[in-house]
Amino acid sequence: MTQTGKILISGAGIAGLTLAVLLKEQGHDPLVVECDDALPTEGYMMDFFGTGWDVAERMGLTDALRALRYPIDALQFVDARGDASVPISRVSRALGGKYVYLRRPDLVRILHERAQSLGVEIKFGVEITQIEETADAVHVTFDDGGEDDFALVFGADGVHSQVRHLVFGDERQFARFLGAYVAAFHLTEHSFPVGRAIKLHEDVDRVAAYYPLDDKRLDATYVFRHDETYVPREERLALVRKAYEGSGWIGEPMLEAYHGTEPIFFDTLTQIAMPRWSRGRVALLGDACGCLTLLAGQGSHMAMAGAYVIAKELERYDRDHRAAFAAYEAQLKPAVAARQEDAATFAKVFIPSAHSRPWLRRLVTKIIFSPLVLPFVFKTFGATSVLKDYS
Repeated sequence: MTQTGKILISGAGIAGLTLAVLLKEQGHDPLVVECDDALPTEGYMMDFFGTGWDVAERMGLTDALRALRYPIDALQFVDARGDASVPISRVSRALGGKYVYLRRPDLVRILHERAQSLGVEIKFGVEITQIEETADAVHVTFDDGGEDDFALVFGADGVHSQVRHLVFGDERQFARFLGAYVAAFHLTEHSFPVGRAIKLHEDVDRVAAYYPLDDKRLDATYVFRHDETYVPREERLALVRKAYEGSGWIGEPMLEAYHGTEPIFFDTLTQIAMPRWSRGRVALLGDACGCLTLLAGQGSHMAMAGAYVIAKELERYDRDHRAAFAAYEAQLKPAVAARQEDAATFAKVFIPSAHSRPWLRRLVTKIIFSPLVLPFVFKTFGATSVLKDYS
Protein backbone atom coordinates (compact mmCIF):
# COMPACT_ATOMS: atom_id res chain seq x y z
CA MET A 1 0.00 0.00 0.00
CA THR A 2 2.65 2.56 -0.99
CA GLN A 3 1.63 6.10 -1.96
CA THR A 4 2.68 8.27 -4.85
CA GLY A 5 1.46 11.62 -6.09
CA LYS A 6 0.54 14.91 -4.47
CA ILE A 7 0.32 15.46 -0.73
CA LEU A 8 -2.05 18.01 0.81
CA ILE A 9 -1.19 19.87 4.01
CA SER A 10 -3.88 21.99 5.63
CA GLY A 11 -2.34 24.83 7.62
CA ALA A 12 0.59 27.15 6.90
CA GLY A 13 1.69 27.35 10.51
CA ILE A 14 4.69 25.85 12.29
CA ALA A 15 3.63 22.21 11.91
CA GLY A 16 2.41 22.49 8.32
CA LEU A 17 5.37 24.44 6.95
CA THR A 18 7.90 22.22 8.74
CA LEU A 19 6.29 19.16 7.18
CA ALA A 20 6.10 20.80 3.75
CA VAL A 21 9.81 21.65 3.81
CA LEU A 22 10.86 18.17 4.90
CA LEU A 23 8.63 16.38 2.38
CA LYS A 24 9.79 18.64 -0.45
CA GLU A 25 13.41 17.91 0.41
CA GLN A 26 12.59 14.19 0.16
CA GLY A 27 11.20 14.61 -3.35
CA HIS A 28 7.50 14.70 -2.52
CA ASP A 29 5.05 17.17 -4.06
CA PRO A 30 3.29 18.91 -1.14
CA LEU A 31 0.56 21.52 -1.53
CA VAL A 32 -0.15 23.71 1.50
CA VAL A 33 -3.53 25.41 1.87
CA GLU A 34 -4.21 28.07 4.51
CA CYS A 35 -7.63 29.48 5.34
CA ASP A 36 -6.20 32.88 6.32
CA ASP A 37 -5.31 35.32 3.57
CA ALA A 38 -1.67 35.72 4.62
CA LEU A 39 0.92 34.62 7.16
CA PRO A 40 0.33 35.95 10.69
CA THR A 41 2.16 39.11 11.70
CA GLU A 42 1.02 39.11 15.31
CA GLY A 43 1.30 36.49 18.01
CA TYR A 44 2.56 35.88 21.50
CA MET A 45 6.20 35.57 22.51
CA MET A 46 7.67 32.19 23.36
CA ASP A 47 11.00 30.73 24.38
CA PHE A 48 12.46 28.22 21.94
CA PHE A 49 14.78 25.39 23.00
CA GLY A 50 14.83 21.62 23.53
CA THR A 51 12.93 19.57 20.95
CA GLY A 52 12.18 22.57 18.75
CA TRP A 53 15.83 23.57 18.68
CA ASP A 54 16.82 19.99 17.88
CA VAL A 55 14.53 19.90 14.80
CA ALA A 56 15.59 23.38 13.72
CA GLU A 57 19.23 22.32 13.99
CA ARG A 58 18.61 19.24 11.84
CA MET A 59 16.91 21.49 9.27
CA GLY A 60 19.70 24.08 9.27
CA LEU A 61 17.56 26.90 10.67
CA THR A 62 19.45 27.87 13.82
CA ASP A 63 21.40 30.74 12.22
CA ALA A 64 18.11 32.38 11.27
CA LEU A 65 16.83 31.85 14.82
CA ARG A 66 19.93 33.36 16.42
CA ALA A 67 19.62 36.39 14.13
CA LEU A 68 16.39 37.38 15.89
CA ARG A 69 16.92 40.16 18.39
CA TYR A 70 14.55 41.52 21.01
CA PRO A 71 15.55 43.88 23.85
CA ILE A 72 15.06 41.28 26.56
CA ASP A 73 17.78 40.94 29.18
CA ALA A 74 15.80 39.56 32.09
CA LEU A 75 12.62 37.95 33.35
CA GLN A 76 11.16 40.01 36.19
CA PHE A 77 8.32 39.14 38.57
CA VAL A 78 6.51 42.30 39.65
CA ASP A 79 4.41 42.64 42.81
CA ALA A 80 3.95 44.94 45.80
CA ARG A 81 7.28 43.76 47.22
CA GLY A 82 9.18 44.96 44.16
CA ASP A 83 10.88 43.15 41.30
CA ALA A 84 12.50 39.72 41.43
CA SER A 85 14.77 39.44 38.40
CA VAL A 86 16.25 36.47 36.52
CA PRO A 87 18.89 37.23 33.85
CA ILE A 88 18.08 35.68 30.48
CA SER A 89 21.76 34.78 30.20
CA ARG A 90 21.24 32.42 33.15
CA VAL A 91 18.40 30.69 31.30
CA SER A 92 20.51 30.45 28.14
CA ARG A 93 23.47 28.95 30.04
CA ALA A 94 21.20 26.36 31.62
CA LEU A 95 20.22 25.30 28.09
CA GLY A 96 23.73 25.22 26.69
CA GLY A 97 23.17 28.35 24.62
CA LYS A 98 20.57 26.60 22.47
CA TYR A 99 17.83 29.08 23.29
CA VAL A 100 16.14 32.17 21.87
CA TYR A 101 13.10 34.29 22.58
CA LEU A 102 10.91 34.75 19.52
CA ARG A 103 7.33 35.43 18.49
CA ARG A 104 5.36 32.66 16.84
CA PRO A 105 5.14 34.67 13.57
CA ASP A 106 8.96 34.83 13.52
CA LEU A 107 9.23 31.05 13.36
CA VAL A 108 6.45 30.83 10.77
CA ARG A 109 8.26 33.40 8.62
CA ILE A 110 11.57 31.51 8.80
CA LEU A 111 9.85 28.27 7.80
CA HIS A 112 7.90 30.01 5.03
CA GLU A 113 11.09 31.47 3.57
CA ARG A 114 12.66 28.00 3.49
CA ALA A 115 9.52 26.56 1.88
CA GLN A 116 9.53 29.29 -0.77
CA SER A 117 13.20 28.69 -1.54
CA LEU A 118 12.36 25.04 -2.23
CA GLY A 119 9.38 25.88 -4.45
CA VAL A 120 6.65 24.57 -2.13
CA GLU A 121 3.22 25.57 -3.44
CA ILE A 122 1.18 27.48 -0.84
CA LYS A 123 -2.37 28.75 -1.39
CA PHE A 124 -3.80 31.33 1.00
CA GLY A 125 -7.48 32.04 1.57
CA VAL A 126 -8.47 28.43 0.84
CA GLU A 127 -10.19 25.98 3.19
CA ILE A 128 -11.10 22.32 2.87
CA THR A 129 -14.85 21.64 2.88
CA GLN A 130 -15.00 17.91 2.20
CA ILE A 131 -12.69 14.89 2.47
CA GLU A 132 -13.56 11.51 0.97
CA GLU A 133 -11.12 8.61 0.93
CA THR A 134 -11.28 6.24 -2.02
CA ALA A 135 -9.43 2.97 -2.64
CA ASP A 136 -6.13 4.61 -3.54
CA ALA A 137 -6.47 8.35 -2.90
CA VAL A 138 -8.20 11.08 -0.91
CA HIS A 139 -10.66 13.26 -2.80
CA VAL A 140 -10.72 16.81 -1.38
CA THR A 141 -13.11 19.66 -2.11
CA PHE A 142 -12.22 23.28 -1.34
CA ASP A 143 -14.34 26.33 -0.54
CA ASP A 144 -13.22 28.08 -3.73
CA GLY A 145 -14.97 25.39 -5.78
CA GLY A 146 -11.81 23.43 -6.58
CA GLU A 147 -11.34 19.71 -5.98
CA ASP A 148 -8.52 17.23 -6.44
CA ASP A 149 -7.16 13.82 -5.48
CA PHE A 150 -4.21 13.43 -3.12
CA ALA A 151 -2.11 10.49 -2.01
CA LEU A 152 -2.11 11.73 1.58
CA VAL A 153 -3.76 14.54 3.56
CA PHE A 154 -2.31 16.12 6.70
CA GLY A 155 -4.22 18.29 9.14
CA ALA A 156 -1.81 20.82 10.60
CA ASP A 157 -4.55 23.39 11.05
CA GLY A 158 -4.47 24.03 14.78
CA VAL A 159 -6.55 23.36 17.83
CA HIS A 160 -9.80 23.98 15.92
CA SER A 161 -8.73 21.79 12.99
CA GLN A 162 -11.10 21.56 10.04
CA VAL A 163 -9.45 18.34 8.88
CA ARG A 164 -10.00 16.76 12.28
CA HIS A 165 -13.64 17.88 12.23
CA LEU A 166 -14.27 16.38 8.79
CA VAL A 167 -12.49 13.07 9.41
CA PHE A 168 -12.77 12.42 13.15
CA GLY A 169 -15.88 14.34 14.22
CA ASP A 170 -16.85 17.07 16.64
CA GLU A 171 -14.06 18.81 18.56
CA ARG A 172 -15.84 18.49 21.90
CA GLN A 173 -15.09 14.76 22.15
CA PHE A 174 -11.34 15.52 22.20
CA ALA A 175 -11.22 18.87 24.05
CA ARG A 176 -9.96 19.17 27.62
CA PHE A 177 -10.68 22.64 29.04
CA LEU A 178 -8.17 23.76 31.70
CA GLY A 179 -10.38 26.39 33.29
CA ALA A 180 -8.85 29.54 31.83
CA TYR A 181 -8.69 31.84 28.83
CA VAL A 182 -5.73 33.44 27.09
CA ALA A 183 -5.66 36.72 25.18
CA ALA A 184 -2.76 38.52 23.49
CA PHE A 185 -2.42 42.20 22.56
CA HIS A 186 0.11 44.38 20.74
CA LEU A 187 0.86 48.07 21.13
CA THR A 188 2.77 49.88 18.38
CA GLU A 189 3.63 52.71 20.80
CA HIS A 190 3.72 52.75 24.59
CA SER A 191 5.28 54.46 27.58
CA PHE A 192 4.84 51.72 30.17
CA PRO A 193 7.76 50.93 32.55
CA VAL A 194 8.75 47.62 31.01
CA GLY A 195 12.35 48.38 30.01
CA ARG A 196 14.51 45.54 28.69
CA ALA A 197 12.74 42.74 30.53
CA ILE A 198 9.81 40.41 30.33
CA LYS A 199 7.56 41.56 33.15
CA LEU A 200 5.26 39.05 34.83
CA HIS A 201 2.52 40.35 37.11
CA GLU A 202 0.00 38.14 38.89
CA ASP A 203 -2.84 38.35 41.35
CA VAL A 204 -5.87 36.20 42.20
CA ASP A 205 -7.21 34.33 39.16
CA ARG A 206 -5.14 36.25 36.60
CA VAL A 207 -1.62 36.62 35.23
CA ALA A 208 -0.22 39.13 32.73
CA ALA A 209 3.10 39.02 30.88
CA TYR A 210 4.61 41.98 28.99
CA TYR A 211 7.30 41.66 26.31
CA PRO A 212 9.29 44.59 24.85
CA LEU A 213 9.79 44.30 21.08
CA ASP A 214 11.79 47.53 20.69
CA ASP A 215 11.81 51.03 22.21
CA LYS A 216 8.17 51.60 21.21
CA ARG A 217 6.41 48.30 20.62
CA LEU A 218 5.06 45.99 23.32
CA ASP A 219 3.35 42.60 23.37
CA ALA A 220 1.16 41.48 26.25
CA THR A 221 -0.36 38.10 27.08
CA TYR A 222 -3.17 37.71 29.63
CA VAL A 223 -4.16 34.36 31.17
CA PHE A 224 -7.17 34.33 33.49
CA ARG A 225 -9.58 31.90 35.09
CA HIS A 226 -13.07 31.91 33.61
CA ASP A 227 -15.91 29.47 33.03
CA GLU A 228 -15.99 28.01 29.53
CA THR A 229 -18.52 29.86 27.40
CA TYR A 230 -19.00 31.07 23.84
CA VAL A 231 -17.70 34.61 23.46
CA PRO A 232 -18.54 36.45 20.20
CA ARG A 233 -15.61 38.27 18.62
CA GLU A 234 -17.09 41.68 19.34
CA GLU A 235 -17.37 40.87 23.08
CA ARG A 236 -13.87 39.46 23.65
CA LEU A 237 -12.07 42.69 24.46
CA ALA A 238 -14.76 43.67 26.97
CA LEU A 239 -14.49 40.26 28.64
CA VAL A 240 -10.73 40.62 29.14
CA ARG A 241 -11.07 44.18 30.44
CA LYS A 242 -13.68 43.04 32.94
CA ALA A 243 -11.49 40.13 34.03
CA TYR A 244 -8.63 42.55 34.78
CA GLU A 245 -10.56 45.23 36.61
CA GLY A 246 -8.52 46.26 39.65
CA SER A 247 -5.64 43.98 38.65
CA GLY A 248 -2.92 46.43 39.60
CA TRP A 249 0.33 47.66 38.04
CA ILE A 250 -0.18 48.21 34.25
CA GLY A 251 -2.84 45.56 33.67
CA GLU A 252 -5.79 47.90 33.26
CA PRO A 253 -3.91 50.83 31.64
CA MET A 254 -2.41 48.49 29.04
CA LEU A 255 -5.87 47.26 28.06
CA GLU A 256 -7.18 50.82 27.89
CA ALA A 257 -4.26 51.82 25.67
CA TYR A 258 -5.07 49.03 23.22
CA HIS A 259 -7.15 50.54 20.40
CA GLY A 260 -8.07 47.38 18.51
CA THR A 261 -11.61 46.07 18.47
CA GLU A 262 -10.63 42.59 19.69
CA PRO A 263 -7.51 40.79 20.97
CA ILE A 264 -5.01 39.68 18.31
CA PHE A 265 -5.33 36.22 19.88
CA PHE A 266 -8.14 34.92 22.05
CA ASP A 267 -9.05 31.36 23.00
CA THR A 268 -9.78 28.99 25.81
CA LEU A 269 -6.89 27.19 27.44
CA THR A 270 -7.87 23.84 25.96
CA GLN A 271 -5.92 20.69 25.19
CA ILE A 272 -6.72 18.21 22.43
CA ALA A 273 -6.31 14.55 23.40
CA MET A 274 -7.12 11.85 20.83
CA PRO A 275 -6.89 8.06 20.93
CA ARG A 276 -5.61 8.03 17.33
CA TRP A 277 -3.90 10.65 15.19
CA SER A 278 -4.56 9.06 11.81
CA ARG A 279 -7.30 7.39 9.83
CA GLY A 280 -6.59 5.82 6.47
CA ARG A 281 -4.60 8.26 4.36
CA VAL A 282 -5.29 11.23 6.66
CA ALA A 283 -3.08 12.16 9.62
CA LEU A 284 -3.01 15.03 12.10
CA LEU A 285 -0.05 16.80 13.67
CA GLY A 286 0.69 19.66 16.03
CA ASP A 287 -2.16 21.27 17.94
CA ALA A 288 -4.71 19.51 15.72
CA CYS A 289 -4.12 16.22 17.55
CA GLY A 290 -2.04 17.01 20.65
CA CYS A 291 -2.47 20.63 21.73
CA LEU A 292 -0.52 21.18 24.95
CA THR A 293 -1.61 24.82 25.52
CA LEU A 294 0.91 27.62 25.92
CA LEU A 295 1.40 26.74 29.60
CA ALA A 296 3.45 23.74 28.50
CA GLY A 297 5.82 26.07 26.66
CA GLN A 298 6.52 23.35 24.10
CA GLY A 299 3.68 23.47 21.56
CA SER A 300 5.86 24.67 18.69
CA HIS A 301 8.55 22.16 19.69
CA MET A 302 6.20 19.19 19.48
CA ALA A 303 4.64 20.50 16.25
CA MET A 304 8.05 20.48 14.59
CA ALA A 305 8.84 17.08 16.08
CA GLY A 306 5.62 15.64 14.68
CA ALA A 307 6.43 16.91 11.21
CA TYR A 308 9.98 15.57 11.43
CA VAL A 309 8.87 12.09 12.54
CA ILE A 310 6.15 11.85 9.88
CA ALA A 311 8.62 12.71 7.13
CA LYS A 312 11.24 10.32 8.47
CA GLU A 313 8.82 7.43 8.84
CA LEU A 314 7.42 7.89 5.34
CA GLU A 315 10.99 7.69 4.08
CA ARG A 316 11.85 4.75 6.33
CA TYR A 317 8.83 2.69 5.23
CA ASP A 318 9.25 3.56 1.56
CA ARG A 319 6.09 5.71 1.55
CA ASP A 320 3.92 2.99 3.15
CA HIS A 321 1.60 5.40 4.94
CA ARG A 322 0.01 2.84 7.25
CA ALA A 323 3.31 1.68 8.70
CA ALA A 324 4.64 5.24 8.77
CA PHE A 325 1.62 6.65 10.61
CA ALA A 326 1.70 3.82 13.17
CA ALA A 327 5.40 4.47 13.84
CA TYR A 328 4.77 8.23 14.08
CA GLU A 329 2.12 7.76 16.77
CA ALA A 330 4.19 5.21 18.66
CA GLN A 331 7.14 7.58 18.75
CA LEU A 332 5.37 10.77 19.84
CA LYS A 333 2.05 10.02 21.55
CA PRO A 334 3.59 9.07 24.93
CA ALA A 335 5.69 12.25 24.99
CA VAL A 336 2.71 14.43 24.10
CA ALA A 337 0.49 12.75 26.70
CA ALA A 338 3.12 13.28 29.41
CA ARG A 339 3.48 16.96 28.52
CA GLN A 340 -0.28 17.42 28.51
CA GLU A 341 -0.50 16.02 32.03
CA ASP A 342 2.34 18.30 33.15
CA ALA A 343 0.59 21.33 31.62
CA ALA A 344 -2.75 20.43 33.23
CA THR A 345 -1.05 20.19 36.62
CA PHE A 346 0.87 23.43 36.06
CA ALA A 347 -2.33 25.25 35.07
CA LYS A 348 -3.67 24.72 38.58
CA VAL A 349 -0.76 26.58 40.18
CA PHE A 350 0.36 28.99 37.43
CA ILE A 351 -2.63 31.28 38.01
CA PRO A 352 -2.84 32.25 41.71
CA SER A 353 -6.03 31.43 43.57
CA ALA A 354 -7.58 33.06 46.62
CA HIS A 355 -5.79 30.42 48.72
CA SER A 356 -2.34 31.02 47.22
CA ARG A 357 0.37 32.36 49.48
CA PRO A 358 2.33 35.09 47.66
CA TRP A 359 5.41 34.76 49.88
CA LEU A 360 5.56 31.02 49.20
CA ARG A 361 5.13 31.48 45.45
CA ARG A 362 7.94 34.03 45.42
CA LEU A 363 10.22 31.73 47.45
CA VAL A 364 9.57 28.79 45.12
CA THR A 365 10.18 31.01 42.10
CA LYS A 366 13.53 32.16 43.47
CA ILE A 367 14.58 28.58 44.14
CA ILE A 368 13.49 27.37 40.68
CA PHE A 369 15.39 30.12 38.87
CA SER A 370 18.51 29.95 41.02
CA PRO A 371 21.73 29.12 39.11
CA LEU A 372 22.10 25.74 40.80
CA VAL A 373 18.52 24.52 40.43
CA LEU A 374 17.56 25.92 37.00
CA PRO A 375 19.49 23.36 34.88
CA PHE A 376 17.73 20.51 36.69
CA VAL A 377 14.34 22.20 36.22
CA PHE A 378 14.87 22.41 32.47
CA LYS A 379 15.91 18.76 32.32
CA THR A 380 12.50 17.93 33.73
CA PHE A 381 10.57 20.44 31.62
CA GLY A 382 11.68 20.09 28.03
CA ALA A 383 15.43 20.77 27.74
CA THR A 384 16.07 17.22 26.51
CA SER A 385 14.71 16.68 23.01
CA VAL A 386 12.15 13.93 22.58
CA LEU A 387 14.11 13.08 19.42
CA LYS A 388 17.44 12.76 21.23
CA ASP A 389 17.88 9.12 20.25
CA TYR A 390 15.73 9.25 17.12
CA SER A 391 17.18 9.16 13.63
